[in-house]
Amino acid sequence: MAEVITSLSRVTIISFILVFAVLDIILLVFRKNETVKEIFTIISYLLMYLFLVNGSIVVFLNTKDSRVILLMFLQIVVFAGSTAFLKYYSKYFNGYLISNIYLLLSFSFVMLERLSMDKAIRQFIFAVVSLVVGSVVLILITKYKNFKYYYKWYFLAGIVLILAVLIFGAKEYGAKLSINIFNISIQTSEFVKISFVFFLASIIFVLRDIRGFIFSTVGTIIHVGILILCKDLGAALIFLVTYMFVVFVAYRKYVLFFGEIVLGILGGILLYNLFPHVQTRFLAWSDPLSVVDNEGYQICQSLFAIGTGDWLGLGLFQGQPNKIPVVSKDFIFSAISEELGCITALSLIVIILCTVIYIFIIAMDSSDSFYGLVSVGFGVIIATQAILNIGGVTKFIPSTGVTLPLISYGGSSLLSLL
Repeated sequence: MAEVITSLSRVTIISFILVFAVLDIILLVFRKNETVKEIFTIISYLLMYLFLVNGSIVVFLNTKDSRVILLMFLQIVVFAGSTAFLKYYSKYFNGYLISNIYLLLSFSFVMLERLSMDKAIRQFIFAVVSLVVGSVVLILITKYKNFKYYYKWYFLAGIVLILAVLIFGAKEYGAKLSINIFNISIQTSEFVKISFVFFLASIIFVLRDIRGFIFSTVGTIIHVGILILCKDLGAALIFLVTYMFVVFVAYRKYVLFFGEIVLGILGGILLYNLFPHVQTRFLAWSDPLSVVDNEGYQICQSLFAIGTGDWLGLGLFQGQPNKIPVVSKDFIFSAISEELGCITALSLIVIILCTVIYIFIIAMDSSDSFYGLVSVGFGVIIATQAILNIGGVTKFIPSTGVTLPLISYGGSSLLSLL
């Protein structure tokens, strides 16, 4: 029975995700048609729940772990409760954006339950805490209107958090990424992404002229400089790209934008020559099979998994994703491709892309330039993170050690994003 349902799930899961992705595109085109938006949003929620239930049942049948069913019901309750709260509290409730976020979280829950039940339980707890904190933030922003004026505090908070990692952080994979407090690993750069975006939007909003550009540039250099000292080059790149797009949207100066790109490329070349672990990653990217026993092992296992999955996937529990190092974090996209197939993986990319476009639409529709820039910043962060992660695991670009937004295992990333 378990084998039959697992085999059938290859078709049903692909169908749910593919239709969801198609509806996402249609919703983008017809977002101003209230009837289409309402009907398709309801269908999107239904598909999200069907995927979550289908995936959970397959995991349960293959593990016989009753916690999977309990988690499934709790996940449905949390999604429904969170949706009800957002509808009640926010007059700007965006149903199709929220359904996308829940679908990405559902991918995280299902894949982590398949890979490691303990991590799946922790991820669910992280998600609940994150949704509660996100709801509190929504209440605060709704009631308190002066967030746009505190650029000094945003800058100070960000610098203190990343300096803490530079001073007290332990090295992981050649870089200082997090600090441990009471045996809890906290990746502070995830939270600095929020303060950094608020810093950029605030200083540009308050100063409005060339001073905003100068001070935002200096602030970015300081943030990125400390991250480079930590050798957290993935985060440094995300901050740099976010700065470039927020400043471009604010000032619309193409000369500055392309100048920043050139400087960024020159800086990348310099960092390549300064840091041996960056050179190692480039070697693993350029010719992984030549160093398959060492530097190239990770990317080779990732490519083998993606290739083995083909278009339809092997089915949950039919692949060997645990052979991929760090599969629950940086390489979870490879596990999805192996067992759920390239059609599902490509649909997932479309869903992430649509999520980012929804956020940019919110930015364009915003009557407040400060929150418009904040939305642009958050959209760029999610897009850049997804490109770096998926590009790295598919050998499109060198691996940067960046996680896949809302899907990879990790409390700090989930809390900051939600």
